[in-house]
Amino acid sequence: MTAKTYFEELSYALRRRELLPRSLEEDGLLPVEWNGRILCRVTESGVVRYDPTWVDTSRAKAALAQVTEAAGTVMEYMTLLENAAPLKADGLADGYRVLAEFNGTVLAGTETLLGAQFVTWARDYDRSGVNNGHYYMEDYQGAREDFALRSGLVARERVFDREQLEGLRQAVQGFLYGEGPASYQQEFQCRRLLDQITAQLPERTQDQMQSESQKLGQSI
Repeated sequence: MTAKTYFEELSYALRRRELLPRSLEEDGLLPVEWNGRILCRVTESGVVRYDPTWVDTSRAKAALAQVTEAAGTVMEYMTLLENAAPLKADGLADGYRVLAEFNGTVLAGTETLLGAQFVTWARDYDRSGVNNGHYYMEDYQGAREDFALRSGLVARERVFDREQLEGLRQAVQGFLYGEGPASYQQEFQCRRLLDQITAQLPERTQDQMQSESQKLGQSI
């Protein structure tokens, strides 16, 4: 991977985050503009350099965090793509490379004119082809999480989907403001989430939580 290919891919990633990469400077650094001014500069090795006096607000710090995350993520998957073996499968177009494979599930990526794109597939029973593709386009993190679940590296019951996370957010908000569940359906969902969380905890901690729940019920 050359500095040129890294910066090109990073520029795609930054624009998707509504950050503006500028032309390379003479010292080989990529300046990144935010809110009408240069926020930071990125080296060809993915290091983000910045002047602390430029990052003087919470919004500026959040923008800097996005640049840092993008620089590291792009460096990770571009290095993987460079060293990965081609994915050989019947009927599959050339260009895909195997980034990871486990338990009959493949995480693959390919470089396009619009940036790297990612997909997870299941191997055929005879391993000659792939099927049931989940396409994530430029979303490397999403593809990686999907691979972990599809392959069984991470148990699905240990992961909360977006709907469950929204339920947790509402439950916490209701607790903080003393509002309680907004409906019977929300209360039912919160109880299911509590059961799922409890099942992941050590036995001693579960006993403690049950005791605390009983005390809370008695006090209401």
